[in-house]
Amino acid sequence: MPTLRGHHLICLQFFRGEGYNAEFIENLGGILKSASEHAVDITGGADDVCRRCPHLQHTRCRYSEGADEGITEMDSKALALLDLTRGMTVKWEEVRQRIYWIFKIWHEAYCLECSWRQACEKNDFFRQLRTSTSRET
Repeated sequence: MPTLRGHHLICLQFFRGEGYNAEFIENLGGILKSASEHAVDITGGADDVCRRCPHLQHTRCRYSEGADEGITEMDSKALALLDLTRGMTVKWEEVRQRIYWIFKIWHEAYCLECSWRQACEKNDFFRQLRTSTSRET
């Protein structure tokens, strides 16, 4: 059963086979396969995605200055929006269903400035959510 942090519960819903390198991409595919077959343990800090990231140093993200603090804040916001907490085990499909209700807030708060935005915009689920939430305004 994979272990994921808050924002990865949301962002991995939009994975389309892109990433830093082949090892990282393969790891994401394995995590998603396992998550869909079992469930996910929710953690704080570095998770199974981070462990294969080239920017992880010890247990902290070094993608850019202040990245680890920003990611920690993003994780907290993701868990609050999804109404989940660290230490819980949740089914992947349940997380996906909760995304429908929180996507507009998440998109406005995080997606617009995200360096992964172009990759997510190729994902059918992401485009579906963006289209449906844009009709609400």
